[in-house]
Amino acid sequence: MKTLLHFSHVLAGAILFLTFGMSHGLAAATLSQQIDPPEANVGDEVVVTITVQNGTPTDLHLPHVDGLNVLGTSNSTNFSFVNGSVTTASSIGFHLTPTRPGDFTIPAFDIHLQDGATLRAQPMKLHVVVGNGTSPSAPNSQPAAPAAPASPIFNPNGPVVMPPNSAPSPDNPAPSSTSTDTSSNVPRDTDGRPAKAFMVLTLPTTNTYAGQSIPMRIDFYLREDSLAQQDSLPTIKGSDFLMNNLSERPRQDEDTVLDEQYLRESWTTAISAPKSGDYSLQMERDTYWTKSNNNASLDPFGMIFRRPQLAHGMVGSNQFTIHVLPLPEEGRPANFTGAIGHFTVTGAANPLSVEVGEPVTLRFSVSGDGNFDYIRCPSLTNDPAWKQYVASSKIDYQDQARTQGVKTFEQAVIPLKNGTLPLPQASFSYFDPTTKQYTTLPVSLPVVTVTGTLPASVAPVAGASPGATAATPPAAEFLPNRLGAGSLYASLTPVYRQTWFWAAQGGLISALVLGTLFTCFVKRPDGGADRAERLERQKSLRQEEDAMSAAARRGDAMAFFVAARHAVQLQLGLQWRLHPEAITLAEVRQRDPSLAGTLEPLFTQADEIIYSGNASGEIDLAQWERHVRELLQPQPQPA
Repeated sequence: MKTLLHFSHVLAGAILFLTFGMSHGLAAATLSQQIDPPEANVGDEVVVTITVQNGTPTDLHLPHVDGLNVLGTSNSTNFSFVNGSVTTASSIGFHLTPTRPGDFTIPAFDIHLQDGATLRAQPMKLHVVVGNGTSPSAPNSQPAAPAAPASPIFNPNGPVVMPPNSAPSPDNPAPSSTSTDTSSNVPRDTDGRPAKAFMVLTLPTTNTYAGQSIPMRIDFYLREDSLAQQDSLPTIKGSDFLMNNLSERPRQDEDTVLDEQYLRESWTTAISAPKSGDYSLQMERDTYWTKSNNNASLDPFGMIFRRPQLAHGMVGSNQFTIHVLPLPEEGRPANFTGAIGHFTVTGAANPLSVEVGEPVTLRFSVSGDGNFDYIRCPSLTNDPAWKQYVASSKIDYQDQARTQGVKTFEQAVIPLKNGTLPLPQASFSYFDPTTKQYTTLPVSLPVVTVTGTLPASVAPVAGASPGATAATPPAAEFLPNRLGAGSLYASLTPVYRQTWFWAAQGGLISALVLGTLFTCFVKRPDGGADRAERLERQKSLRQEEDAMSAAARRGDAMAFFVAARHAVQLQLGLQWRLHPEAITLAEVRQRDPSLAGTLEPLFTQADEIIYSGNASGEIDLAQWERHVRELLQPQPQPA
């Protein structure tokens, strides 16, 4: 069996070599190069990728540049078949780290190929700045753990900290992924070879604050000769940390460890601890291994069509002890919501000229580096000239760790008087882990020109200027759908509770008996449009109640309050014999002040949500539904 398999492998390799050799001679070698990213912080990892198409480079090295240390290299080769021809692409990635700020240039250099040809790489530029958390003067940064001699990736007795905060020295050389003297740092199997699979976590620091996002890199190494499958994602052991979602398609490349070829899968994410204390951080990944098959059959196709037997095991990572500090109480702003990092804020308003009662949209943009999940809309001061609504938000992340991005907010405000009005003062507060202090940023907003007036029936604003004719409506008021009050009734007591009502019913029953006899001779006229309209309203009332219940179950606040208010309008319209659209809070207040006080919270809440288009997540729709159903019950007649 082994002989047949060896022969099939040799035959496949020969066919691939002949195909590659013929196609390789038809296409000239080409070169592409990339530096990613072109701008970085001191200590960040920068990858220079050199890709040669239809050629194999020999003994490729980057020119030495003072201030750029080579951490290691990674190699990959891709084959593609186009119209019967084979095209190869050999890529070599040089992993660098800058040790000081400045502008660096990797000079042009020659790349020699196995066939004797030479390609020329062009100069590449890199701009390096002092980044947050990597400056040696940062108060909360922790020096990197000393690198063991030739320890490229793994140290089971301590954390791997990236990026390093000090330049390597001759006694402590920069680690290289091609180094072979790593026997004390890379886990090994029982046969003495490097482990088939292991995982490495890389953090910039092990000191943090509760709620602070820490970028983390996860590298999973799988030896190329291992028969293993990865159908799961790495997970954190325990529940002391929160982690951003991992991409289901990690970055994959090849790496050399202890002269062994490994496939490396890499994720970039961020973790945070919700409470202070010292916690252990370690990850694991469930990996499936293919069991050995001792089949003695000489069938060369047996290994192809036989389903492999799998056994799974957990592969663990190196371990950290994370020191989580509580946020200081001293100096904490009242509008601080938990944002930790470094941020900038801008604000704008549109339109800048409106009439009284028309909305102005405020747009805030918070950008920077930190825990964006804790960022809330900049707070506005209370201003009696403006009515504020709930803000909506969206976020655009600019890195895979989801710690850098831009979060934008939109908030509607409504002027309650006319004149040249300054918008409410806005500010945003966050905690800076570098300075260990809270920072409050004022947000500049423009002045808005407000024209027009509110209805004369609304009381004027106290302290308004003599020239201002607009007024502030009561907190629970909104404009009626019609100006006429209509006919008035003494109370909301249903008619069927009145004595005269039952006397009338007796008369109707008598008339019905006589009418039945009379219909034998004369056709009874139609009941009229009033009865049909009343039945239609009752049907609409049942539909609104059903819609209200459905909206409460799915948590749709806007649909709930639209249905709830319309249901109350239908109920009162039936009792008062008015069109439902004419039932406003002002109408109810004129007819029955006590009932108006009961309905005021519902109408106010409905008006605010429907007007702004947003609803707070703290609204208890189930409790509101019970309240509305009590309102829909027949009301007792006031004494």
